[in-house]
Amino acid sequence: YGISPENIILYGQSIGTVPTVDLASRYEVAAVILHSPLMSGMRVAFPNTKRTWFFDAFPSIDKVPKVTSPVLVIHGTEDEVIDFSHGLAMYERCPRAVEPLWVEVKLKSSSENSVSA
Repeated sequence: YGISPENIILYGQSIGTVPTVDLASRYEVAAVILHSPLMSGMRVAFPNTKRTWFFDAFPSIDKVPKVTSPVLVIHGTEDEVIDFSHGLAMYERCPRAVEPLWVEVKLKSSSENSVSA
């Protein structure tokens, strides 16, 4: 489409952060926004998982250190679907993370998670 990477902002929410992190780990863009990111599929299904297994299809926690673009992480501290620890860990592993947006409110009407766009 002829759009230069410095004019692209990647955004992903929840499971959508997986392809966002994958793309951002391979291409530098203007910025990346991760809204309720997950560390990996296994870590969502099995919260006590401490490492990435070869069969984990969504190893975002291992890819995010390769992201060279500025990254904003947004996560609800009371998220009932993707635990807040995922957002915090992803933020801590980002080499160019900007100040995160931790939302300290629980939205009862949200079917996806505690932070709605």
